[in-house]
Amino acid sequence: MSTKFRGLIVSAPGARGLFDFEEALRTAGFDPEILSIEQLIEAKLDQDQLCLKYKVLIIPGGNTYGSVLGGGKVLALKIKKTLRWDLLSYVDRGGLVLGVGTGLETLVHLDCFGNDYSFRVNPQAVPVESWVKLTPIGNRCVWLRGLGTMSLPLNQLATVFVIDPFAYVEAKGRMERLGMNCLVLEGKDLSGQESVMGLCDPSGRILGMLPHPEFYLSWTSTEDWISNPTRAAAPGQGLALFENAMKTALSES
Repeated sequence: MSTKFRGLIVSAPGARGLFDFEEALRTAGFDPEILSIEQLIEAKLDQDQLCLKYKVLIIPGGNTYGSVLGGGKVLALKIKKTLRWDLLSYVDRGGLVLGVGTGLETLVHLDCFGNDYSFRVNPQAVPVESWVKLTPIGNRCVWLRGLGTMSLPLNQLATVFVIDPFAYVEAKGRMERLGMNCLVLEGKDLSGQESVMGLCDPSGRILGMLPHPEFYLSWTSTEDWISNPTRAAAPGQGLALFENAMKTALSES
Protein backbone atom coordinates (compact mmCIF):
# COMPACT_ATOMS: atom_id res chain seq x y z
CA MET A 1 0.00 0.00 0.00
CA SER A 2 1.23 3.51 -0.79
CA THR A 3 2.94 5.47 1.99
CA LYS A 4 2.91 8.84 0.22
CA PHE A 5 0.42 10.15 2.77
CA ARG A 6 2.13 11.41 5.90
CA GLY A 7 0.64 11.50 9.38
CA LEU A 8 1.68 13.85 12.19
CA ILE A 9 1.33 12.75 15.82
CA VAL A 10 1.65 15.74 18.16
CA SER A 11 3.47 14.94 21.40
CA ALA A 12 3.15 17.00 24.57
CA PRO A 13 4.28 16.41 28.18
CA GLY A 14 2.03 13.71 29.64
CA ALA A 15 0.72 12.45 26.29
CA ARG A 16 0.23 8.69 25.99
CA GLY A 17 -0.16 6.18 23.19
CA LEU A 18 2.28 7.93 20.84
CA PHE A 19 3.88 4.73 19.56
CA ASP A 20 0.49 3.01 19.37
CA PHE A 21 -0.72 5.77 17.06
CA GLU A 22 2.48 5.44 15.08
CA GLU A 23 1.86 1.70 14.67
CA ALA A 24 -1.78 2.29 13.74
CA LEU A 25 -0.93 4.80 11.02
CA ARG A 26 1.92 2.70 9.63
CA THR A 27 -0.22 -0.46 9.58
CA ALA A 28 -2.94 1.43 7.70
CA GLY A 29 -0.39 2.56 5.11
CA PHE A 30 0.59 6.07 6.26
CA ASP A 31 4.09 7.40 6.84
CA PRO A 32 3.83 8.53 10.49
CA GLU A 33 5.98 11.07 12.33
CA ILE A 34 5.97 11.95 16.04
CA LEU A 35 6.94 15.54 16.82
CA SER A 36 6.59 17.39 20.11
CA ILE A 37 4.67 20.64 20.20
CA GLU A 38 7.93 22.40 21.09
CA GLN A 39 9.67 20.92 18.03
CA LEU A 40 6.82 22.14 15.86
CA ILE A 41 7.05 25.62 17.37
CA GLU A 42 10.84 25.69 16.93
CA ALA A 43 10.46 24.56 13.30
CA LYS A 44 7.78 27.24 12.80
CA LEU A 45 5.50 24.75 11.08
CA ASP A 46 2.77 27.09 9.94
CA GLN A 47 -0.68 26.40 8.54
CA ASP A 48 0.47 26.12 4.92
CA GLN A 49 3.26 23.68 5.81
CA LEU A 50 0.87 21.58 7.87
CA CYS A 51 -1.53 21.32 4.93
CA LEU A 52 1.21 20.54 2.41
CA LYS A 53 3.14 17.97 4.45
CA TYR A 54 0.54 16.00 6.39
CA LYS A 55 -2.69 14.29 5.39
CA VAL A 56 -3.52 13.23 8.94
CA LEU A 57 -3.09 15.01 12.27
CA ILE A 58 -3.34 13.03 15.52
CA ILE A 59 -3.75 14.65 18.94
CA PRO A 60 -3.24 11.92 21.59
CA GLY A 61 -4.74 11.77 25.04
CA GLY A 62 -3.03 11.67 28.42
CA ASN A 63 -2.55 14.13 31.24
CA THR A 64 -0.98 16.71 28.94
CA TYR A 65 0.84 19.46 30.81
CA GLY A 66 -0.55 17.98 34.01
CA SER A 67 -3.94 19.41 32.95
CA VAL A 68 -2.89 22.52 34.86
CA LEU A 69 -5.59 24.64 33.16
CA GLY A 70 -7.93 21.74 32.44
CA GLY A 71 -7.62 18.81 30.06
CA GLY A 72 -6.03 19.70 26.73
CA LYS A 73 -6.20 23.47 27.23
CA VAL A 74 -2.48 24.28 27.35
CA LEU A 75 -1.87 22.26 24.19
CA ALA A 76 -4.80 24.01 22.50
CA LEU A 77 -3.38 27.42 23.42
CA LYS A 78 0.01 26.53 21.92
CA ILE A 79 -1.62 25.26 18.73
CA LYS A 80 -3.90 28.28 18.38
CA LYS A 81 -1.75 31.15 19.64
CA THR A 82 1.79 30.06 18.77
CA LEU A 83 1.48 27.81 15.72
CA ARG A 84 -1.70 29.61 14.61
CA TRP A 85 -3.21 26.47 13.14
CA ASP A 86 -6.85 26.55 12.11
CA LEU A 87 -7.97 22.92 11.98
CA LEU A 88 -11.24 23.73 10.22
CA SER A 89 -9.20 25.30 7.43
CA TYR A 90 -6.82 22.31 7.51
CA VAL A 91 -9.63 19.84 6.81
CA ASP A 92 -11.13 22.16 4.17
CA ARG A 93 -7.81 21.71 2.37
CA GLY A 94 -7.98 17.91 2.57
CA GLY A 95 -6.63 17.08 6.02
CA LEU A 96 -8.02 14.58 8.53
CA VAL A 97 -7.90 15.04 12.30
CA LEU A 98 -8.28 12.60 15.20
CA GLY A 99 -8.18 13.60 18.86
CA VAL A 100 -8.49 10.92 21.55
CA GLY A 101 -9.19 11.27 25.28
CA THR A 102 -7.90 14.69 26.32
CA GLY A 103 -7.18 15.11 22.60
CA LEU A 104 -10.95 15.52 22.23
CA GLU A 105 -10.80 18.22 24.89
CA THR A 106 -8.03 19.93 22.92
CA LEU A 107 -10.28 19.93 19.85
CA VAL A 108 -13.13 21.40 21.89
CA HIS A 109 -10.82 24.19 23.13
CA LEU A 110 -9.86 24.81 19.49
CA ASP A 111 -13.57 25.40 18.69
CA CYS A 112 -13.70 22.55 16.17
CA PHE A 113 -17.30 21.81 17.14
CA GLY A 114 -18.59 25.25 18.09
CA ASN A 115 -18.50 26.94 21.47
CA ASP A 116 -21.48 25.34 23.23
CA TYR A 117 -19.60 22.23 24.39
CA SER A 118 -17.12 21.73 27.19
CA PHE A 119 -15.97 19.36 29.95
CA ARG A 120 -16.41 19.49 33.69
CA VAL A 121 -14.37 17.78 36.37
CA ASN A 122 -15.62 14.37 37.50
CA PRO A 123 -14.72 14.19 41.22
CA GLN A 124 -15.66 10.49 41.38
CA ALA A 125 -13.13 9.43 38.75
CA VAL A 126 -10.53 6.81 39.65
CA PRO A 127 -7.66 5.70 37.37
CA VAL A 128 -9.31 2.56 36.03
CA GLU A 129 -9.43 1.45 32.39
CA SER A 130 -12.35 -0.65 31.23
CA TRP A 131 -13.74 -1.86 27.93
CA VAL A 132 -16.96 -0.33 26.65
CA LYS A 133 -19.29 -1.08 23.74
CA LEU A 134 -19.81 1.79 21.35
CA THR A 135 -22.15 2.37 18.44
CA PRO A 136 -21.33 4.74 15.55
CA ILE A 137 -24.27 6.90 14.45
CA GLY A 138 -24.88 7.92 10.85
CA ASN A 139 -22.23 8.13 8.15
CA ARG A 140 -21.08 11.73 8.51
CA CYS A 141 -17.74 10.86 10.11
CA VAL A 142 -15.23 9.46 7.61
CA TRP A 143 -13.25 7.81 10.42
CA LEU A 144 -16.28 5.73 11.49
CA ARG A 145 -18.03 5.25 8.17
CA GLY A 146 -19.31 1.70 7.66
CA LEU A 147 -18.29 0.49 11.12
CA GLY A 148 -20.65 -1.36 13.43
CA THR A 149 -20.75 -1.69 17.21
CA MET A 150 -17.25 -2.04 18.62
CA SER A 151 -15.49 -2.53 21.93
CA LEU A 152 -12.70 -0.13 22.90
CA PRO A 153 -10.80 0.66 26.10
CA LEU A 154 -11.90 3.75 28.03
CA ASN A 155 -10.26 5.38 31.03
CA GLN A 156 -12.42 6.34 33.98
CA LEU A 157 -13.19 9.90 32.95
CA ALA A 158 -11.55 12.65 34.99
CA THR A 159 -13.82 15.02 33.07
CA VAL A 160 -17.21 14.51 31.48
CA PHE A 161 -18.72 16.05 28.36
CA VAL A 162 -21.36 18.73 28.91
CA ILE A 163 -23.50 20.92 26.71
CA ASP A 164 -23.96 24.57 27.71
CA PRO A 165 -27.15 24.50 29.82
CA PHE A 166 -28.06 28.01 28.61
CA ALA A 167 -28.04 26.85 24.98
CA TYR A 168 -28.80 23.18 25.52
CA VAL A 169 -31.79 22.71 23.20
CA GLU A 170 -30.19 24.59 20.31
CA ALA A 171 -26.75 23.00 20.77
CA LYS A 172 -28.14 19.49 21.13
CA GLY A 173 -30.34 20.02 18.09
CA ARG A 174 -27.35 21.22 16.06
CA MET A 175 -25.40 18.10 17.03
CA GLU A 176 -28.17 15.87 15.76
CA ARG A 177 -28.97 17.91 12.65
CA LEU A 178 -25.35 18.06 11.47
CA GLY A 179 -24.51 14.49 12.48
CA MET A 180 -21.89 15.66 14.99
CA ASN A 181 -22.93 13.16 17.67
CA CYS A 182 -21.31 10.22 15.90
CA LEU A 183 -20.34 7.75 18.64
CA VAL A 184 -22.37 6.73 21.70
CA LEU A 185 -22.29 4.20 24.50
CA GLU A 186 -24.36 1.18 23.54
CA GLY A 187 -27.57 0.91 25.53
CA LYS A 188 -27.52 4.51 26.78
CA ASP A 189 -30.40 6.95 26.29
CA LEU A 190 -29.34 8.86 23.18
CA SER A 191 -31.22 11.94 24.33
CA GLY A 192 -28.74 12.49 27.18
CA GLN A 193 -25.31 14.10 26.91
CA GLU A 194 -23.80 11.30 29.02
CA SER A 195 -24.06 8.93 26.06
CA VAL A 196 -21.76 11.05 23.87
CA MET A 197 -18.42 9.31 23.31
CA GLY A 198 -17.40 10.99 20.07
CA LEU A 199 -17.98 14.20 18.13
CA CYS A 200 -17.21 15.06 14.54
CA ASP A 201 -17.28 18.44 12.87
CA PRO A 202 -19.89 19.08 10.14
CA SER A 203 -17.40 18.04 7.43
CA GLY A 204 -16.98 14.64 9.12
CA ARG A 205 -13.19 14.93 8.82
CA ILE A 206 -12.43 15.92 12.42
CA LEU A 207 -13.20 13.23 15.01
CA GLY A 208 -12.75 13.65 18.73
CA MET A 209 -13.47 10.60 20.86
CA LEU A 210 -13.05 9.55 24.47
CA PRO A 211 -12.27 5.80 24.00
CA HIS A 212 -8.86 4.74 22.67
CA PRO A 213 -8.79 2.98 19.27
CA GLU A 214 -4.97 3.04 19.28
CA PHE A 215 -4.95 0.55 22.16
CA TYR A 216 -6.93 -2.06 20.20
CA LEU A 217 -4.94 -2.69 17.06
CA SER A 218 -4.75 -6.47 17.45
CA TRP A 219 -6.96 -9.16 18.95
CA THR A 220 -4.33 -9.91 21.62
CA SER A 221 -5.01 -6.50 23.20
CA THR A 222 -8.28 -7.80 24.66
CA GLU A 223 -8.33 -9.35 28.12
CA ASP A 224 -10.04 -12.55 26.94
CA TRP A 225 -8.10 -13.22 23.72
CA ILE A 226 -6.56 -16.35 25.25
CA SER A 227 -10.03 -17.94 25.24
CA ASN A 228 -9.84 -17.89 21.44
CA PRO A 229 -6.10 -18.08 20.64
CA THR A 230 -6.76 -18.98 17.00
CA ARG A 231 -7.60 -15.30 16.46
CA ALA A 232 -4.24 -14.12 17.81
CA ALA A 233 -3.24 -12.62 14.45
CA ALA A 234 -6.60 -10.92 13.84
CA PRO A 235 -6.73 -7.10 13.78
CA GLY A 236 -8.38 -5.22 16.61
CA GLN A 237 -11.46 -3.11 16.00
CA GLY A 238 -9.58 0.12 16.62
CA LEU A 239 -7.46 -0.36 13.52
CA ALA A 240 -10.53 0.07 11.30
CA LEU A 241 -10.64 3.82 12.03
CA PHE A 242 -7.14 4.32 10.63
CA GLU A 243 -7.92 2.12 7.64
CA ASN A 244 -10.95 4.33 6.97
CA ALA A 245 -8.65 7.36 7.01
CA MET A 246 -6.47 5.70 4.37
CA LYS A 247 -9.51 4.82 2.25
CA THR A 248 -10.51 8.49 2.35
CA ALA A 249 -7.01 9.61 1.43
CA LEU A 250 -6.82 7.19 -1.49
CA SER A 251 -10.25 8.18 -2.77
CA GLU A 252 -9.14 11.82 -2.88
CA SER A 253 -5.73 11.28 -4.49
